[in-house]
Amino acid sequence: MRSFTETKTRSMVKAIFWRFAATANSYIILELLNKKSNNLKLAIVMNITGLVIFYSYERIWNKIKWGKHEI
Repeated sequence: MRSFTETKTRSMVKAIFWRFAATANSYIILELLNKKSNNLKLAIVMNITGLVIFYSYERIWNKIKWGKHEI
């Protein structure tokens, strides 16, 4: 099994893009459910959708070779 390390630039770009994705997720959930939901339901939905989005996000970044160096 090969191991990789990320450059600082790759890590920063990933973090910035993740914040955009997380903010978009929060905005969409709040817009769709805020008028007819309680805070606990919103928190649960945001965490479930956030988990799915983060998993997909990481799988996509694993396929991008830019900024990865084999150890």
